Amino acid sequence: MKRKQKLHLLIGLTLVGLLAAAAAITFWVTESSRTSRYETQALKAAEAGDWDAAYDYAGKAEAEGANNATNAVSYRKAESLLESGDLSGAKTLFASLGAYRDAPDRVRECGYREADALYRADELEAARDAFWALIPYADSQERYAEASYRIAERLYASGSKQEAFETFSELIPYGDSEARAKAIAVELTGETDPDRAAAALKGETEEQEAAKAALREARDKRRTGLIAAGKAHIVVLFRDGHVEAAGDNGAGQCNVSGFSNVTAVAAGYAHTLGLKADGTVTATGGNAYGQCDVSGWTDVVWIGCGAWDSFGVRRDGTLLHAGFLDADFSGWTDLVSVAASETGAVGVRRDGTLLSVRGKDRFSGNGFVGAAVTNGAAFALKADGTVRCENETVKAWTGLIAVGNSPSVLVGIKADGTLSAYGLLPGSETLLNALAGETDVAEVAVTGTFALIRHGDGTLSLCGDAPDAVREFVKNVPSNAFPTDE
Repeated sequence: MKRKQKLHLLIGLTLVGLLAAAAAITFWVTESSRTSRYETQALKAAEAGDWDAAYDYAGKAEAEGANNATNAVSYRKAESLLESGDLSGAKTLFASLGAYRDAPDRVRECGYREADALYRADELEAARDAFWALIPYADSQERYAEASYRIAERLYASGSKQEAFETFSELIPYGDSEARAKAIAVELTGETDPDRAAAALKGETEEQEAAKAALREARDKRRTGLIAAGKAHIVVLFRDGHVEAAGDNGAGQCNVSGFSNVTAVAAGYAHTLGLKADGTVTATGGNAYGQCDVSGWTDVVWIGCGAWDSFGVRRDGTLLHAGFLDADFSGWTDLVSVAASETGAVGVRRDGTLLSVRGKDRFSGNGFVGAAVTNGAAFALKADGTVRCENETVKAWTGLIAVGNSPSVLVGIKADGTLSAYGLLPGSETLLNALAGETDVAEVAVTGTFALIRHGDGTLSLCGDAPDAVREFVKNVPSNAFPTDE
């Protein structure tokens, strides 16, 4: 080919390439402007309240690659419904948006407004229940108590004084609920001493009151956080503040040689926490969900774990959380401890009330001192030593000072050191049978297949099918290894 012909061919190919690029750019610009135009038209139609047109334009925009155009229209329609006072419609539409923008918060906002409207309409029972379902959003717990207090007053005014007493009693320490309950008890019983009157009205004898005091004393003396267990590893805190672990170490959950000056330990599925005497927390093990990101925690007085979560309670009762659970813990204050599973958590508060991230786990009233959470249910320990599940008393369990669980077994420790155990899932019979004969129990850490038990005399024992490395470790732990209960 001659040089001139080559030059012409090169120029021709270059022009073809430029024309193709120009065509591509023109197509892209046209499509982008079309998408942009459809989105703009969808939003304009939404602002005008022409929802059919808005959704039509949004559908065209999404067909051409504009993600969330329909969600944007639905969000604006939900806002419009809210502005017009259609709380139910707005709540339903916000709920349909899932995690889009702040839709979950807007759902709670709608629910709060519904509850407030019920309260203002003097539908107190419905308002109380609606506020309870929203806890810990905004001041829902306070509004729940406010509605309950008015219900108690109404009951008293109508002559239902026993019910009024019970309602006021459930509200303690809200406002002057305790004083109101005792005043009604004195009125109904004729007993001049308010405490005795209240005990009599509750059907409690002096012996029962003494039994409750003994349970309280046993709980106060009990040390916790000296042992912990994950899925297949255990953790032990020794008297001098150092920590040792044994079992599965696939994620580094047993790498605790650097833990020192520790006052409590906790374990998740494959991670380990240590609470230090200075109020900071150290962690090791699996960190897929950030459950070991606790280096900034300070002034902590309690630690605990879910499967893939870490929890801490500060001295002022506020909650610290790192890990898997995507829940709103912003209102979790005045806490003592937290019980958690793979899917939920329950917080125990100083006033004896409970908080939960799952609505079905909510427990009304107060008087709670502990909790245990599985993947399917939550259990709450009352100050009188009984256990409740969704406000129903569990079997005939009495005299308990602590509860704990694995995914398949619920355990309770009695004041006399004996264990109560209950199977939650098929296949737990082996572990239940192994737990049945345990006595002098001070602390228990339960996994899916075995339990580690610290006895009051300072010894450790294992129940169930534990890994060989765990059995060997426990066998060699001296009986004087632990701090003493006080």
